[in-house]
Amino acid sequence: MYSRRALRPRRWIFFVLAAGFSLAATLVSQPLLGRISFPNSGSQAAQGPFIRGVLLLHSFEYDDAIAAFREAQRIDPGFALAYWGEALSYNQPLWYNENVEKARAALARLAPTPAARQAKTPTAREKGYLDAVEKLFATGAKSARDQAYADRMAQLSRANPQDDEAAVLYALALLGTIPSGQRNLPVSLKAGEIAAAVLKRNPQHPGAAHTVLHAYDDGEHAAMALEAARIYAKIAPASSHARHMPSHAFLPLGRWDEAATSDEAAWQTSIDLAKAKGLSAAQYDFHALGWLQYEYLQQGRFAKAESLIALVPSAPSPLSSAAHQHVESEIGRGFGAVSLRGERASMRARLVVESGRWELMKGQPSFDNVDELFALGLASVKLNDRGRAEAALEQLQKARAAAPDADNKRLAEIMYRQVGGLYQMMRGEKAEGLAALESAAGIESEAPRPIARPYPIKPAGELYAEALLANGDAAGAVRAFQASLTRIPRRAQSLIGLARAAAAAKQPTLATRTAQEFLEMWKQADAARPELEQARQILKSARP
Repeated sequence: MYSRRALRPRRWIFFVLAAGFSLAATLVSQPLLGRISFPNSGSQAAQGPFIRGVLLLHSFEYDDAIAAFREAQRIDPGFALAYWGEALSYNQPLWYNENVEKARAALARLAPTPAARQAKTPTAREKGYLDAVEKLFATGAKSARDQAYADRMAQLSRANPQDDEAAVLYALALLGTIPSGQRNLPVSLKAGEIAAAVLKRNPQHPGAAHTVLHAYDDGEHAAMALEAARIYAKIAPASSHARHMPSHAFLPLGRWDEAATSDEAAWQTSIDLAKAKGLSAAQYDFHALGWLQYEYLQQGRFAKAESLIALVPSAPSPLSSAAHQHVESEIGRGFGAVSLRGERASMRARLVVESGRWELMKGQPSFDNVDELFALGLASVKLNDRGRAEAALEQLQKARAAAPDADNKRLAEIMYRQVGGLYQMMRGEKAEGLAALESAAGIESEAPRPIARPYPIKPAGELYAEALLANGDAAGAVRAFQASLTRIPRRAQSLIGLARAAAAAKQPTLATRTAQEFLEMWKQADAARPELEQARQILKSARP
């Protein structure tokens, strides 16, 4: 028997182009990065690296964009927009990251003061770009600077209605005004509308497609981003982030095959790029790898999902570089410190919860993050280990107290009630346990729909539905599974659960339709999975 102090937290992580002018407005392509039109007054020789820098900037490949803009500066030292581009690359709005000092230093290399820099910028339009970035990196709070930048980009876009770059950067600036962990639907939809109009004019604009995906990345509007999702990776296949971003539309809709294809490509591209640059494996896109594992789990490909865990270093190094620093709030919570070790722990936890292989957690004395703690709690109940279940509940209580904000407190509260409800049922307190699980599902339903992978890693509505079915309330389970699937479409365990519940509730049409959908979704699944046999039996029993 384990004591209540048997589980020790190893690490808490909550989800936590001067001289000769080039002003032609022709579309300019760069291999594998997209096509834009950005007429400017830089020298002809500097156009190649400058356009490359802008294209990389649109795909959030910031380090490579900085290198390209610096190459344009080397070729044409008086090229104002080359310094603008480098400075802008130090602002990473949707990753809530900036380096004001480096941005100001880049601008200072053009000239020491804003007035001197304006004097070196030959056209009114280019002066507008430079003035906007000056506001972005002026003094004051970041929120005020972000708003001032967005306002200036709005003016620039209105003054130059044919300038797609101004429009796309304005749309992105709008998204950058939304505080971390919050949603602002009117602002997001406005940004999406602006970017979608540019994408319609130029279907190869990487920034337009990328911004559309982020604008509708709110758990409610993913379907509006499907067109952009299906073309973005084709526009910029040299960008790992561009290859990952389509899954931001596919995953919330339960389009597992398309999502997995997207993240497989993102992962491999990140490996190829890192090796080509001589970078370490820590620079691989582990963000995409974590999504890919979840997608494999929803396809029933548990062996492949398990194999991915070994690819994540166990050392507590931070996620880094490009989408690798891109730590998003998948349920609208705030951003926190995320490490490779934490990602590995979450992947282990998801494997256990989705596969039902609770024995993988037997005897594990510690945890790396709240996902792993939650999985330990569920596993302890499933293995009838009361001491460890009590220890997990004690740690989840501490998680509620330590949570940095209201969203994380809500998450911890849901997990505590889930584990606590199952623990009560294990002790024979059926009514109390079901009430706790129902309350957890109720709290979850009041939160915004998840942007991507659900948190908690076992949705509360799904767990409640499973408990209802296990306790003989098939009709109630049908309703609970349907509610969970409305919130999180096409989750595998909810889908097979609904098929089982409908069969038990004597609803054969719903049972067979759901079982057929499940079998189609699991066409690549591991052959020995019991869910496959259950779905087949439901179809067989429904035949006359």
